[in-house]
Amino acid sequence: MPKVLLEVCGRPLVAYVVDAARAAGAERVIIVVGQGQDQVRHAVGSNGLEFAVQVDQRGTADALLACRDRLRDEDEVVVLYGDAPLITGRTVRRLCATRAETGADVAVFTARLTDPADYGRVIRLGGDDIDRIVEKRDATEAELMVNEVNSGLYSFCWGRVRSALERIKPSPGTGEYYLTDLVQEIRAEGGRVVAVLAEDPNEMLGANTPEELARIEAELGRRRFGSG
Repeated sequence: MPKVLLEVCGRPLVAYVVDAARAAGAERVIIVVGQGQDQVRHAVGSNGLEFAVQVDQRGTADALLACRDRLRDEDEVVVLYGDAPLITGRTVRRLCATRAETGADVAVFTARLTDPADYGRVIRLGGDDIDRIVEKRDATEAELMVNEVNSGLYSFCWGRVRSALERIKPSPGTGEYYLTDLVQEIRAEGGRVVAVLAEDPNEMLGANTPEELARIEAELGRRRFGSG
């Protein structure tokens, strides 16, 4: 079963993400599918959704590029993760509003964690400006001390980032194309990337382990019923 179809509180993870996008006012919702795509389409239904197929599973930047034929240069795009159902429409709107207000090319949703664990570290230039995002495996000892991490959620105008995305090179270790490298590419062009710090770090939690899935279910239950 594709991970995004794991159920919490009786619904698949991805359904909550679609709800958040629509609550934020998204005019279109495109779901990138790959392995198990028929299961995903069946589970979420059509319901005004669009689907883009990532033929080979070659990383997050490649997944986004699977949408290129569906996007116009003037489109405002928000990248969300199908296994991170705690994101809210309010946060998505805040991410887009911050990018617009600052005039930045890209806005990145970040969080400060007591234990950054395996998340990529956000290295700031100063203020809200981001210099780069460093994956844990590539980080120096000093960078590993940084507790601000990347959620993987981004806001940008498609025409501004399309060429930068196409320049991203595969990771020497995995051969995958990582969306985190977009920050470096935009910065190399003289562009600006800003951080939007989470008010509630739980919103970025993804279901990568049974323990995280249990935490997500507990949080969704708390939101629904107002209990711990």
